[in-house]
Amino acid sequence: MSWQSYVDQSLLGTGKIDKAAIFSAKGDSVWAATPGFTIEPKEVEELIKGMTEKEPTDPAARVQWVNPLARNGLHIGKVKYFVLKVDERSCYAKQGKEGIICVKTKQSILIAHYPETVQPGEATKVVEQLGDYLIGVGY
Repeated sequence: MSWQSYVDQSLLGTGKIDKAAIFSAKGDSVWAATPGFTIEPKEVEELIKGMTEKEPTDPAARVQWVNPLARNGLHIGKVKYFVLKVDERSCYAKQGKEGIICVKTKQSILIAHYPETVQPGEATKVVEQLGDYLIGVGY
């Protein structure tokens, strides 16, 4: 299956996702994307950094750490989203009733947008399942 097929069939084909893209895990190349779903390289870079790094809230304290995405929000397609959850595997963010779900696998990162007509949990399940499948086949 081509990478575009994963976007078109496994994500958009469910009716729970309306825009999606698959990038390399380093964020340096787009493997597939919905036409018109433009994500700036800097936005992918910030997402990956936010999923892998934490910053001290007070360098002197060395105890309290905050994720930069949790503090600054997630920017995708020049839209700022409020981050609900972020860790080394997934990032969930909302802007009004719409949202973004990102899942990092060994070699790729899935970025999917769901519209206001879809429940966040339904969209999350679709993207996380594709992430699990890709991890299971070595991607």
